[in-house]
Amino acid sequence: MNYKDAATLGQAVKTWREDHHYRIGDAAKVANIPYASFQRIEYDQGNPRIKNLALIARALDMSTDEVIARWFNDDDDKKDQ
Repeated sequence: MNYKDAATLGQAVKTWREDHHYRIGDAAKVANIPYASFQRIEYDQGNPRIKNLALIARALDMSTDEVIARWFNDDDDKKDQ
């Protein structure tokens, strides 16, 4: 599965991490995000801080706007894009 096709940001992050053969701690270092924050994002627990969201977007090779539009938009029509 392409991580950009994932249903949630957490699933996308996990797919990206597994595609790169990273452990959670290694992926957190690559993304420059604290381990616990990275883990919460991957497990879809709460909403990440905007700074961490921007760092995740960079790791996923997406803009912050793309990440927000894809996984944080309540408009069901736009989620199907």
